[in-house]
Amino acid sequence: MIQRFANLTSRLAILGAFLFILAACGGGGGGSSSGGFIPDGGTGDAATYIITLELFDPDGQPTNTVTSSRPATLKVTVSSDAAGTRPVEGEIVEASLALATLIPESGSALTNENGVATFEILSSGANGADTVTVSVNSPEGTGEASLNYQVGFAGLRLGYFADGFFVEGEILVEPSSQLSPTGTASLIFAVVDENGERAQTEEQVSIRSECLAAGDALLDRPSPVLVTGQTTVSYTAAGCEGEDRVLATLAGSGNDAFGTVSIAPLTAQAISFESAVPDLIVLKGTGGGTGRQESSTVTFNVVDSDNNPVPEISVDFSLSTEIGGVSLGNTSGISNEQGQVKTTVFSGNVATAVRVFARIEGSDVTTTSDVLVVTTGLPDQNSVSLSVGGNFVVENGFTVDGITRQINVRMADKFNNPVPDGTSAIFSTEYGSIEGSCTLTSGSCSVTWTSQEPRVPTFTDAVKTINDSDYSCPSHSASSGPCPDDLGEIRGGRSTIVVTALGEETFIDQNGNGLYDEGEPFQNLPEAFIDHNEDGVYTPAIGANCPNPPTSVEDCEAGGFEEIFADLNNNNIYDLNDDPAVYNGTLCPPEGDGVFCSRELVAVSAQTVVILSADPNWDIGLFSGRLETENTVTGGRYTAYIADVFNNKPVADSKVDVDPSSPCTIEGVSSFTVPNTTATGAFAINFEQGGKVDYDRCADDVPDVTGTITIRLTPSAGGPEYSETFSCQAALNDTSGIPPDNLCPDT
Repeated sequence: MIQRFANLTSRLAILGAFLFILAACGGGGGGSSSGGFIPDGGTGDAATYIITLELFDPDGQPTNTVTSSRPATLKVTVSSDAAGTRPVEGEIVEASLALATLIPESGSALTNENGVATFEILSSGANGADTVTVSVNSPEGTGEASLNYQVGFAGLRLGYFADGFFVEGEILVEPSSQLSPTGTASLIFAVVDENGERAQTEEQVSIRSECLAAGDALLDRPSPVLVTGQTTVSYTAAGCEGEDRVLATLAGSGNDAFGTVSIAPLTAQAISFESAVPDLIVLKGTGGGTGRQESSTVTFNVVDSDNNPVPEISVDFSLSTEIGGVSLGNTSGISNEQGQVKTTVFSGNVATAVRVFARIEGSDVTTTSDVLVVTTGLPDQNSVSLSVGGNFVVENGFTVDGITRQINVRMADKFNNPVPDGTSAIFSTEYGSIEGSCTLTSGSCSVTWTSQEPRVPTFTDAVKTINDSDYSCPSHSASSGPCPDDLGEIRGGRSTIVVTALGEETFIDQNGNGLYDEGEPFQNLPEAFIDHNEDGVYTPAIGANCPNPPTSVEDCEAGGFEEIFADLNNNNIYDLNDDPAVYNGTLCPPEGDGVFCSRELVAVSAQTVVILSADPNWDIGLFSGRLETENTVTGGRYTAYIADVFNNKPVADSKVDVDPSSPCTIEGVSSFTVPNTTATGAFAINFEQGGKVDYDRCADDVPDVTGTITIRLTPSAGGPEYSETFSCQAALNDTSGIPPDNLCPDT
């Protein structure tokens, strides 16, 4: 293309007389284009610049195409006449385009003595039609010219290389032999340019086949794939068999290549157990609700020699036992597309363990399921366990809200198998608050207990403390202070926690038939209750002089007056279930139900205690035998008791140290750790005082033998230390060498 515009010299000559007019024209093909800039309306008074664009291939031939292997040279000629006989030297030429890359990258070049500036145009991987635009600047204006060209597709072909030769239109499939039913083949193909060289641009290739479309074969990456020169794609059979013709198509050019993958048919070689869901089912007639199913779905997998699924295979099923009426829903089945085949096991009325045998029809290929348990699915009383996560003693629990403990429950059935997932556990507590329930998974679950009101009984303030006027400690004769014994009801700071669930009583299966038989020992359960006073009985119902229901504290044992029970039969009366006392549970055989046992369920329960510590209200009492003392002597053995105002121990792992000052010492152990326990009473330590002072009894001076012993409590929960100091007296050690019965020489 040729473009004209006025040069600077002639422009300066006529600047005052003529207007500056810009005109641009673009287009042109066949590798060249031109246009003109005419500042004076074509009168010829001023010379004009003429821009000519030409595009050449690497062989120097005119072209309008740029490919990855064949860049093009853009020649820009600037002259001041149409014949090009007056080149313009030293002008800046700017070039720009969209799809390709320019060299130099700045996009600018100076014209040489021949008025020529050159650029290289390289393919950058994109394909399509593009325009290169060139401009030359001067103070009077800008002249432009443009040239259209093609990037990319020219000459690209699809195929593969064999021994250095390019085979067009085919995909190389390796291995060429038949694949196993789930084997993997390599699809190898290459993209070449018009010279048969591997293309350097990134091209898109789509891959299609019937098996791929049906999902019966898979590629290791999604189609279309990106190819630079040559690539390999993994093809994996996944249910396809026979011959699968694969088509690869080069985007933009439409060039295709073909290859065929041969796949062997599926054949069953093995069968394996997959799952039994659930793996525990309950006795026939006792199911219902979450986690109490009377049937289980048992699944097996049919596979080939490569452990891949095989569909449409017939499998026969049988049971290891049919005791109590255990049965199968179907005695045969056909594997699905995933190679799975299923049957259903229905429970009978006897607890047992059962397995399912599976055999591929017409063969000796067999397998066995894992054990499937037919059981009660209910917790029995002696298999309910309740525990506290961390310390039983809750630091500052009596004075600070929001301190927590995790409460854990575990439940198992008569055969000590974890109860089914979904079994509910119900919680209640004496003091503080607790989450009301949790759902067991794998036989366990947890809730959170939190310190808050209430912390004392609602209807009485008769809580025992170490300072009560009626204080009595069996272990020593002091009238107050920490006591290693239980001070009696009502115990301050002890909160009972109870968990209950619907379950059955515990019995001893003396003949091992899995059922309760008349006369076998069992644990008769009254209705469950929260045992505030920890005496093991529901006090308002059976306590001394206590009417039912209770009417006042004076009529009942004070510690249990506020106890509540779980009224399972909704008769508003606490029942002992002893009229008559019969075994209650699902293992009562049908013929015994209502005769010597009952299938009615009971509330099973377990209880534990958390202790609301009244720290920092600590007290330390020091005793010699039963007598309280403030003084210790060498050779004496002493006991110290440490407790809060409610006679409760410090938090577990707290340290108690006995520190003497000179001349006193401690013989043996002087540091102690508080155990994690719910036992009542103060924490007790024992130590022996030592220490001797040398002196000459025949001398005039008698040395000082007094000192102190400090007993220091360091709470493990980080609270303030507490200590009390007692006096001590060391022994005198006579160094005179004179027998004790002799007088001193100067006496």
